[in-house]
Amino acid sequence: MLNLALAAFLAAFICYFTQWTFGQPMIDQPLGVGLVAGIIFGDVTTGIIIGAALQAIFIGSVNVGGATSAEPVSGTVMAVCFVTHMGMEQGAAIALGVAVAIFANIIYSLIFNVLMSFWAPVIDWAAKSGEGRSVFIAHFGGALVMNLCMAIPTFLGVYVGAEPIANLVNVIPAVVTNGFNAAASLLPAVGMALLLRMLWNNKIAIYFLLGFVLFEYLGMPMIAVAAVGAVIVVVTALRDLEMLDLKSKVRDLRESGVSAGTSSQQEIEEEDFFA
Repeated sequence: MLNLALAAFLAAFICYFTQWTFGQPMIDQPLGVGLVAGIIFGDVTTGIIIGAALQAIFIGSVNVGGATSAEPVSGTVMAVCFVTHMGMEQGAAIALGVAVAIFANIIYSLIFNVLMSFWAPVIDWAAKSGEGRSVFIAHFGGALVMNLCMAIPTFLGVYVGAEPIANLVNVIPAVVTNGFNAAASLLPAVGMALLLRMLWNNKIAIYFLLGFVLFEYLGMPMIAVAAVGAVIVVVTALRDLEMLDLKSKVRDLRESGVSAGTSSQQEIEEEDFFA
């Protein structure tokens, strides 16, 4: 069990450290976390499937400033761990991952906003010294301390909860498991609804209708629908560029016309004055 908990700790630490140290490449999103956890736990396919399902749920979840809604790294790692090594159904694991992500957000905020404030004197020391080595220690040392602390709850969740989860899986009735699977199938709709709430606009509503028709009635796979969307994006971008160029040319013509008219008026006034 300790080895499994250490593997979960490593997966969480890699995602946290990479995200907050190397320019936020979005590896802390469920899809990236699922890939990393799948590689470490030896089942990449399951990791990507669970990560994609959780990504659809949290796709409309946006953290603004100090207002955070969920912390998906720990939930995704634990979900992949319990499916690959505890035999948990994917639907139940996804539902558990959502609950863990929401609860872990409290711990995440505590570590990120409270614990790391004690690192401020080190940052002041690095700034006063003006040495590259000091700045390097402050940057990477703080990242190491913070991300190690943020990965500890994932370690404890697997180390303490893996055995109870394994025992619970053996006694869960099939009807309850089916309920978890059904709930997990509905949760992505909630995520997409949150996303649409932010993006919905009367000008782009027709494209949502087009995607629905292509998928539901014409039976096109999601990749094909995405390809059609990419074509529409390129065509729209080219059209917008042409419109911008046209507006720029019209503005230049108007400015040159005003300049020419002003110059002619000045010449007429000078001729009248010297006549």
